[in-house]
Amino acid sequence: MQQSPDNENADSQGLPDKNYWLYGLLIVLFALILRLFELGERVFHHDESVHSSFTLKLLENGEYSYDPAYHGPFLFHTTAAVFHFLGINDATARLIPVFFGVTTILVLFLLKKELGKRGVLWSMFLLAFSPSMVYFSRFFRNDMIIIFCTLAAVAGAFRYLDNIHSPKRYPYLILTASSLAIAVSSKENAYLILLIFGAYAGLGLLYRVYSDWKKENLGLQKTLLRKTSAVLPYLPEIILSVALSIFIILFFYSSVFRNDISLISIVERAFNHWMAMHRIERIGGPFYYYIPILFRYEIPIILFGTAGFFHFLRNKGRNNGQNYSFFLFLCYWALTSLLLYSYLQEKVPWLVVHIVLPFGVLAGALLGETFSRNTENGQPKEANYSNKNRILLAGILVLTLLVSMGQCISVNYYRSMEPSELMTYTQASPDIRELMEKIEAFDGSPETLRIYVIDPSKLYWPLPWYLRDYEKAAYSSKPPASSKYDAIIVPISYDMYRELPEEEYSSYNFTLRPGRDFTLYYKNNLEK
Repeated sequence: MQQSPDNENADSQGLPDKNYWLYGLLIVLFALILRLFELGERVFHHDESVHSSFTLKLLENGEYSYDPAYHGPFLFHTTAAVFHFLGINDATARLIPVFFGVTTILVLFLLKKELGKRGVLWSMFLLAFSPSMVYFSRFFRNDMIIIFCTLAAVAGAFRYLDNIHSPKRYPYLILTASSLAIAVSSKENAYLILLIFGAYAGLGLLYRVYSDWKKENLGLQKTLLRKTSAVLPYLPEIILSVALSIFIILFFYSSVFRNDISLISIVERAFNHWMAMHRIERIGGPFYYYIPILFRYEIPIILFGTAGFFHFLRNKGRNNGQNYSFFLFLCYWALTSLLLYSYLQEKVPWLVVHIVLPFGVLAGALLGETFSRNTENGQPKEANYSNKNRILLAGILVLTLLVSMGQCISVNYYRSMEPSELMTYTQASPDIRELMEKIEAFDGSPETLRIYVIDPSKLYWPLPWYLRDYEKAAYSSKPPASSKYDAIIVPISYDMYRELPEEEYSSYNFTLRPGRDFTLYYKNNLEK
């Protein structure tokens, strides 16, 4: 195929292909290092340990049953495979989010036509060093899988339409279909993404039909027939792609076809559960919940992303109108994501990445255009910005990047378990490391040591993950009837010395997570 005008524009920024790929791959390498460095250092979060229990049951007993409260099966099945080949520990549990966090950055290479080389590199850079993107790429949750699938579906759809008259379109259709299927198999906010994208596609289609109807001065019925006939040649491949999506979804939800489950029941259970959570405001918060998080950690993305939003909406004539449809979609995606997640009463820090993604691409596109060296027919092209404005923007960019990178290093490597950090919602305390060192030093093997964990609220996670090798560990909402145990963990308010002889038992206080203090009572003869 001949290179389109859009491609010519994207490649006319004075950046050779060799440098483009070198810079891009260096960014990916740094992104990988950031996400892998001390990956197992942070204590497991409450949710991470719950997810790990599902994964271990699947790995050891082949047991899996879909529960929308704990999201879809994709994370559990893929992490079970990681555990099988690489072992079971905190770091290996987080490898799937790391993988998808890094591959998200690679997907941006597919948007070179729309963003230009420099726009791609700036978007990659901003997302690679984004504090929230790095943090939740090192977190055993599903959100980075959804982030990858969302961007891959967008890139696949635009490349499919770009190659609509070429056999090259087929891989992009497969990419789009499989990405959306994996998203649905990962977490229920995939339905929000389908709603956002589907509404845009539907409105765009209606607008196209209406404008053609007015332009061609034909009857509505004839216009619809012409549009339908234009789509008919592509109908078989669209049907096959839908079939592929359904196959992938059922493959994971049925746990490789071992369980009987239908597509309708999957959607129904997900919808009913999360609508109920929204109604009761299980984890509610104000409409502006994500704004402080964005301004604390993502200043360059939110600042230049917002500027890009207004810039690209206003400048319809950029590149003689080329790529405007992409930027119109990008602005719509950013705005609807911010509004929808702000409206829904499930306010948790990890959802901020779904807002950061489109704003990060907008910011990268704006910076790529602002600091590009445009040429036309081999000659320098008139700059879009004056030197004075460029210097001002460069100063703001450097300052905000320094702040954001400082936050990235701080929240990921120094303060990743600090309750005062907005990113560390219900994060378990580092005290658990000391607790496990104490228990592991006891004179008794994991096969024989009897440990009892008590919490009336049954919120003792992540202890079951760290005590997973202790075969006689038990968990309850109330103290056991008998005292046949070597150690017992109870809320600090319980005075177990009323029941235990103080001369035979020692105690050790620790914090499970903010506001949850516990005491370990253990027999003195366990200490070596």
